[in-house]
Amino acid sequence: MRRAYWLFALALALIAPSSALAAEPKCPLPLTECLMQYQRMRERPWLGVVIEMDSVSHQRVIQSVVPGSPAEAAGIHAGDVLLKIESKLPSEWFAGKAGWKDSDDLPVAIQRDGAERMLTMKAHAIPEDLLAKYVGVHMLEGHLAYLHDDVHSSEHH
Repeated sequence: MRRAYWLFALALALIAPSSALAAEPKCPLPLTECLMQYQRMRERPWLGVVIEMDSVSHQRVIQSVVPGSPAEAAGIHAGDVLLKIESKLPSEWFAGKAGWKDSDDLPVAIQRDGAERMLTMKAHAIPEDLLAKYVGVHMLEGHLAYLHDDVHSSEHH
């Protein structure tokens, strides 16, 4: 009986989220809105990059490129600055991309080593297994890991 208790406690500890272990910050969006954002990823071409906005220059800097992604195939590297996609600023392009087809050519302007370069990326949908992984990690780390904190903070109002 004691062994069953410890196995149960160990299993609970392994699956119980903890904000101290979360790699992602708490997601500011309500759960349903957050899921809708991930649904929109299916509706536009997937680049396969992690982008960070530089707080000083407000440029979109490529932090990493997903292996096997359209960005990798186009020759985009970590450290490149994303200037334009299809002659649009990234903020305009990311707002919505309707009417695209798989393998459409997407002209992409980047800055590398101070020089602007034009690359061509093929439009592809995000692979379902990768989308599922992103959603799962985000839900665990950005929402569930902070659930315990939310419960305690609401009790102390």
